[in-house]
Amino acid sequence: MSARQGLSNLASLSVSRVALNPVVAGALLWALIRGPASVRGRLINSVSALRNPQTRARVTKLLGWLLALGVVRTVNKKLNHLALNAYRTNDEQKRWQWNEEVAVVTGGCSGIGMLTAKRLLLRGVKVAILDIQQLPPALRDCAGVGFFACDVSDPAAVASTADEVRATLGPPSILVNNAGITHPHTILQTSPEYLRRIFDINLLSNWYTIQAFLPHMIEENKGHVVTVASMASYWSVGGMVDYCATKAAVLCLHEGRLVQEVRQKHEAPNLLFTSVHPHFVQTPLAVPYAAKLTGVELLEPAEVADAIAGQVLACAGGQIYLPENACRATLVRGWPNWVQELLRGRVARTMLSGTE
Repeated sequence: MSARQGLSNLASLSVSRVALNPVVAGALLWALIRGPASVRGRLINSVSALRNPQTRARVTKLLGWLLALGVVRTVNKKLNHLALNAYRTNDEQKRWQWNEEVAVVTGGCSGIGMLTAKRLLLRGVKVAILDIQQLPPALRDCAGVGFFACDVSDPAAVASTADEVRATLGPPSILVNNAGITHPHTILQTSPEYLRRIFDINLLSNWYTIQAFLPHMIEENKGHVVTVASMASYWSVGGMVDYCATKAAVLCLHEGRLVQEVRQKHEAPNLLFTSVHPHFVQTPLAVPYAAKLTGVELLEPAEVADAIAGQVLACAGGQIYLPENACRATLVRGWPNWVQELLRGRVARTMLSGTE
């Protein structure tokens, strides 16, 4: 992470955790208008600007707005958490014993998948890695890891591998759908074979793994399914249209077919679901884009893996945006069309440079 990105993140954290912290704003506001005379006098004397009654009135008004915004933000955050966890208020952690849990990670031999697997293994979780690549040296000596050569785009292969996983490690309670591919090119350059391949891996494989591993989770009313999507779920640009289409579709699968069907049809409200939406990540998949993304800070794979493993180990469902302020991009669809086109056009020009 660059110094500029670090400063930007620090500024963002300062606003969200200090200025919009209702405890901080509330305490200062109380001290200025309701606190004991000695406390109020000490505060006013320590900040020379507050000695001016007009300035003090403006500061008081500002603190009132910050307190109101902070309260709304806190309540909204709590409601979001409840909504993403079927409005449960009980602590789920007591139901999870990490040395007895089994996780399945697709595409776990490299990048985000490998790092996520390592973090879960460190907590004692047994991890089944489904991949067409060979198990990397970083995982070969890890206790609790099981490697299963599997093309997740083949439903028959996924079904038979699921039986192997259950027989070898036990029934999985965690599923991390991470496998994915991408390559920059235009719509007219896209061959039918590649189009089928990218939809098979990025989207349809999620159906196959869910169908293979979800039934046992429903029976136990316990499990956690993590869908590694992308900010491309909300934002489509030229040069990567097929990839964006798969990520938009996988979010639709996650929110509708998966979460709602499990809760409404199968009546398993204790299952946990998390979708993850990173911006560009410094992985082999991003290599074709990296040279084009001048001025764009790429996330480190470890940041994404930390977020995934952290959410699983917190025993809570969620919707993760990386970086955190990337969630603002989800509002673009509600902006005027001319603004949307300006923004998409800027990114598309970068992605399309060098393509035919």
